[in-house]
Amino acid sequence: MKSHSTIANDYKEACDLLRSGYVKRVRLGWNVGSDEFFRIASDWCDTGAKIKKEGDSFVISLKGFPIPPQH
Repeated sequence: MKSHSTIANDYKEACDLLRSGYVKRVRLGWNVGSDEFFRIASDWCDTGAKIKKEGDSFVISLKGFPIPPQH
């Protein structure tokens, strides 16, 4: 069973949602380009988040780990 995802409409919104501590899954609700995808992967996956393709979009899932510093 998949948990509910909150939809982000841009990179900043996705980061704000993830850093909030209230959201564990964020669906990237825009057409993510390759540069932006690698930026997300660098900022979040290096600290333990997972990015999966679900349907036509990507979903970032958080587990219990420290939130990356704000840029």
